[in-house]
Amino acid sequence: MPPKEESSKVTRRSTRSSASVTVENSEPIESHTPTIDDLTFGEESITIDAVLSNFPGRRSQIFDFIRLMGPLDCPTLPIMIYGGASTGKTSVVLQVLRHLNRPFVYSSCRTCYNPRILFESILNQSLLHRKCSLNGYSSAKRCDKPSDFVNLLREALSSVIKTLESTSETSRSDKPDEKPMGKMVYLILDNVDLIRDWDKGTIILQFLFSLYTVLKMPQLGIILISGLPPDVYYSNMGYTDPIPLYFPEYSEEDLRQIFLRNQPNRKLYSAFLE
Repeated sequence: MPPKEESSKVTRRSTRSSASVTVENSEPIESHTPTIDDLTFGEESITIDAVLSNFPGRRSQIFDFIRLMGPLDCPTLPIMIYGGASTGKTSVVLQVLRHLNRPFVYSSCRTCYNPRILFESILNQSLLHRKCSLNGYSSAKRCDKPSDFVNLLREALSSVIKTLESTSETSRSDKPDEKPMGKMVYLILDNVDLIRDWDKGTIILQFLFSLYTVLKMPQLGIILISGLPPDVYYSNMGYTDPIPLYFPEYSEEDLRQIFLRNQPNRKLYSAFLE
């Protein structure tokens, strides 16, 4: 199957708000020209109470993640969210970013299954480029070398940050009640543990872990999501070690609360679970 753009770049509001994770979209809406708003959930903000309600058993991780993200426009070291499958890692990250209204680029190493597809997915989103029939479903830039990726990404992010700075000033005067986007952008790399199985995967992992140090852009936050613990990756290569945040397996009570969510007759369903 030919690679397609991450859905977060296709119809960001519908995919991120409904499923909390990105999935492949069959056909982008070609009439929509991407703007800086496509790097957020737009006006679909969510309260912290709603985030907590959506993720029973994840209160500690949610507040720890918000603390690591820091205040608006506060530079942050890379963060690694790790834990087993189905522990809410990706969903919590995306919904917290929705709550904070922070701009971000999301790419999964499951759908972006080699360096070129991963690099181009990140660049397409950063350059506000959407694949469609009008451009022959081509990427904004062809890129398969880490060195080229660094230069292209730095250029793309600089443009995004400049736009965010301009937007921030405009929003402050035109929309005083709207939660500001700030002047930072976050790069979310999901399923980074799968890179270990790629050809030259070790080199690519070392490159991605050193990206924060190489780019030297305080306006960039990097969030890595992994099914494996951080010590699997550490190799004393001189890069900045990401701050780890562990998502444990759900307890029986956590699972019970998850199953009871949105049930019209909680008492009846609770009896069924017994």
